[in-house]
Amino acid sequence: MIISMRMKELRASSVDMLKSIFRSFVIFILSLLILKVYTFYFNSSELDVAIFDLLNSNILILLYIYTISTISFYFYHSDKSYIGKKKSKASLKVFSFISEFIHISSVVICINAVLINNFLFFEFHNNVEIMYIGVAFSSISIAIFISSKISLGKNYSPCYDQRIPDKIITDGIYRFIRHPIYLSNILLLLGVFIISGSFLIIGNLVILIIFYTISAFREEKYLISKFPNYKNYSKKTGMFVPRYWK
Repeated sequence: MIISMRMKELRASSVDMLKSIFRSFVIFILSLLILKVYTFYFNSSELDVAIFDLLNSNILILLYIYTISTISFYFYHSDKSYIGKKKSKASLKVFSFISEFIHISSVVICINAVLINNFLFFEFHNNVEIMYIGVAFSSISIAIFISSKISLGKNYSPCYDQRIPDKIITDGIYRFIRHPIYLSNILLLLGVFIISGSFLIIGNLVILIIFYTISAFREEKYLISKFPNYKNYSKKTGMFVPRYWK
């Protein structure tokens, strides 16, 4: 019985991973189509370079972007264990569509900004060293996300489909931050912004921060009404960054 359930979970997890890989692949194909259109309408130096050569010369950073995109899709769409729980009134359902837009548009912009010099004339850097600072930010964000999911366990649910938690989690990374998953996603997009070197992603970053701030305040107001001790917990921790003052 237990083995059968484990096999079903493993099978479902594998299917979700394949879906995530495919979705990221579709985004990459879309990015290449945009690249072709861009080089057709703008008489840039990239017109003289074959797409294969562009891909080959940037293969490592492109593989990294693809991996981050796939992991992000997988983390947000593979865990369905929360569905059976009672819904929270703090959910912002519209963010489901906004987060998809931010994910897809940011990856498309990042890929084209890496491949095309001064993509749409919004480039602020074309420096490999700065690009790897973005890689560091996004890698840290994934580590924070994984740590947060481990701490939450069965209490996890996405902000656009929140469920009432069984209890307030105050251990692990939650000892210092009340919304580490929101922080991880902000850092991830900040990393993508730095990798791309394109001001075009600033709009997505601002939208993400605004929605997470709204969601965090709504969520905390709801949690205080359900768990009175949450108010004391919030006084000891930071919303998105650790609190070092009383």
